[in-house]
Amino acid sequence: MRTVLSWLCALFFFSYGAGAQSLSYTKADSLFCLQVLDSLKHSQTKDAGERMIRVARFFLDKPYVAATLEGEPETLVVNFRELDCTTLVESVLALSQPVSSFADYTESLRGLRYRKGKVRYTERLHYIADWMYENGKRGLVKDITSELPGSEPLPLALSFMSSHPESYSALKGHPERVACMREVEAAVNARSIYSFLPKERLGEAEKFIRNGDIIGFVTTIQGLDVTHLAIAYWATPQRLTFIHASSSARKVIVNSGSLETYLMRQKACRGIWVIRPNS
Repeated sequence: MRTVLSWLCALFFFSYGAGAQSLSYTKADSLFCLQVLDSLKHSQTKDAGERMIRVARFFLDKPYVAATLEGEPETLVVNFRELDCTTLVESVLALSQPVSSFADYTESLRGLRYRKGKVRYTERLHYIADWMYENGKRGLVKDITSELPGSEPLPLALSFMSSHPESYSALKGHPERVACMREVEAAVNARSIYSFLPKERLGEAEKFIRNGDIIGFVTTIQGLDVTHLAIAYWATPQRLTFIHASSSARKVIVNSGSLETYLMRQKACRGIWVIRPNS
């Protein structure tokens, strides 16, 4: 969190709670949450995917900022003002749940982001394979990739975090955390239940992708699963694209081209996961 006094005074920064269970947010964040929830009360749609799109639109043009969750000690960070691809998806999904207050939202987010809701760095669901699995067990999402025509098995060999601790501020100088992440990686790799849709096969499968599905961009980078998340969006009946926090545009946008065109331009992307929010 920034510590400039004028910024804190303007936005009313809050951080409360003891140790690992603390919560960080600003008054602007809580007001934005209530604004979105109030809008959803007047929405007629009961479809989970359509709610995702409705909520995602509130975030358009908000700045892209990486690493907003990082800090010591680990806290549950609510930040609607600055988003990366993962925090955008988590924020939209948590707001799309049946919540009616800011306190409800924070509990929804805590369950989405952390294993069994334990706010600790090593319990944060850093790998999307782990995030997808844990939130699938909770009934919030379903990995539908294997149901798509053209999907293929995807054996995982996650190792990036434990083998590159220097890339993570919370892991540098903390060998005990690195050891914990190595155990997490081994547990995820052992599941062997994953599939992916090769980007060359999207054409035959895209008609089965719905508004609001979460798209994970599967990478060729050794030791990682995905490097980007987005929300599927049918801009027209003929054009499937997505809403995402774009590092190149530096803000949340509707991708201007099709999903297929985007995928074919990404050399390090093998294909996608499709994760469906449950109603």
